[in-house]
Amino acid sequence: MQVSRDWTKLNPEVNSKDADNAPIYSLQSEAGSFECSVSGLRWICKGKVSFKYQFCSFEEHMESIKSQQYMPAGPLMDITVIGGKLDEVYLPHWICIDDNPTILDKFAVLHIDDCGVVVEKVSEVTSSHVKLCEPVFSRKAVLMKVYFHLSVKINCNVLIYKTNTAFLTLHVYLIPRDPGLQQELDKKELSYGCKEIRKPNPEESLKMKDCFMLTTDLDGAEIGPEALMLRYESKHPNFFEVFIDDPDTNFKLKLTKENESQEVWTCTLRKDEYQSTVHVQGEHFVDEHRADLIDRVDNTASILDVLLNKKVISQGIYDEIRAIPNNRDKMRKLYSGPLNAAGRDGKEVFYKLLEEYESYLMKNLKKKKTRTVTD
Repeated sequence: MQVSRDWTKLNPEVNSKDADNAPIYSLQSEAGSFECSVSGLRWICKGKVSFKYQFCSFEEHMESIKSQQYMPAGPLMDITVIGGKLDEVYLPHWICIDDNPTILDKFAVLHIDDCGVVVEKVSEVTSSHVKLCEPVFSRKAVLMKVYFHLSVKINCNVLIYKTNTAFLTLHVYLIPRDPGLQQELDKKELSYGCKEIRKPNPEESLKMKDCFMLTTDLDGAEIGPEALMLRYESKHPNFFEVFIDDPDTNFKLKLTKENESQEVWTCTLRKDEYQSTVHVQGEHFVDEHRADLIDRVDNTASILDVLLNKKVISQGIYDEIRAIPNNRDKMRKLYSGPLNAAGRDGKEVFYKLLEEYESYLMKNLKKKKTRTVTD
């Protein structure tokens, strides 16, 4: 049943003070029909209301859910009303029902409280949500019967993370459109020093249990595993690893169904997107290779000109360093204070200038780093 209604999107306030726990999202509204821009949760209220929620993991409840022959079909959220009343709530789901209306009565809602796990009937299903009237809140999520869940198409996200290694290595995930699971993967990958590369998600829905292959148009790329099955894994979903030895151009990634040539998703990774070297943890590349850079950088004049133009160093520092007679002492002076004062952003500018003006030296240092890590 399709609900025709205008939903006003609201951005929640986010409280992320405790790094060990999931962020808490807070929302408030007057009377009307609204949708959270983060979770897709919708609500209708006749007066002012305020509530909060956070995403939860299915992990500890999966056995109980499976024993009742259900599987997750939407994110698990812990919702608490602070003030006012939510007259209707619409929980988001990732199931595509457009070409399969017979599955509408196979939906259910998971309700988890201190008494345990309960599966409840639903009053209405739309193309993207399940409706709850006069809801009682705790942890809730949309479910679907297992034997139907495995034959349906779902809306998916493709997540790309660039690892903190000398040569380009990407982790590419294909997951159901679950913002809670994406939040968990962000936390895990970023804790390893990875950087997320945002790209559009597949426009068409994909069938559960189908296998998909990831390819690229760049020669020499290594991608594994050869294929991945689309399924819901609540804790440790598998991913494609893409390894490319020192690329220097834009390239495409393409997702196809196994044994079929028609692509279901594609994106272009641009040089500037994957060459950033900012580390979440650990030393920056220019600090790690300080001795080599001081000893071997020759094009100091050009580098200093751009550092001044980009305001990484001041005019006084520029004049002082330019007056030093040899390149080694110029580099020592640059490192002794101005570069540290500029912080990571300044070091990132310096790194990119080194790639431009000292490209062979930088390639040599990257290979040296890779050999050291391997040994």
